[in-house]
Amino acid sequence: MGAAKTRQTGALRSRNARGEGEKLRGEIIDAAVKVLSALGPEDPFSLRSVAKMAKIAAPSVYIHFADRNVLLLAVLEKLFAEQVAIRATAETDAAKAGGGAWERLLARSVASVRFGLEHPGHYKVLFEGRVVPRLNDPRIASFGRPLLVRSIELIREIPSQPKRVSDDPERLSLLLWSGLHGVVSLRINKPTLDWPPATELAEQITRTIIQPKVRKQSLAPR
Repeated sequence: MGAAKTRQTGALRSRNARGEGEKLRGEIIDAAVKVLSALGPEDPFSLRSVAKMAKIAAPSVYIHFADRNVLLLAVLEKLFAEQVAIRATAETDAAKAGGGAWERLLARSVASVRFGLEHPGHYKVLFEGRVVPRLNDPRIASFGRPLLVRSIELIREIPSQPKRVSDDPERLSLLLWSGLHGVVSLRINKPTLDWPPATELAEQITRTIIQPKVRKQSLAPR
């Protein structure tokens, strides 16, 4: 009873003790992230592949997730929650260093680009994968909404130059997201090009779109 042999891999995995169902659920989500991160554009995603990655029997996955769409929603919820936490930490650090709304927004921009380049698999799951976009569930929009809302709030606080492209904070936030996504996506998919440092690109894009009326020197980490 101390270990179970999985059908998929033959590897031995210790059984979770009674009451550790939530732990197993988290391990299944982590395994799904790994599977999705490694998928090619046309590769299928299945609960069996997740079970194999987690080294458990396939029926154990179904105990926690009725079908693959339920599991995909859980994956998105986890990854977007991590994004919210990462950017909040960057903003807090900028505030502790004496930064105002501009420096805090810039820190969030740099953090988002840095995460995408350090974790390209996770980034592709969130923004580039072909499996996730097929989901048709209104909850998906709510997972990423806090990121957009916080950008809008900060943009409203930032004094701007007269030549800014728009006075609509939501439009500016969407433009900023598009620009930063382009930095990450192009560097992931076109790695052989002679790219400038990612943090420099993130700052230039953020500054160009927001047009802050602040000194040129930046508090963004390099």
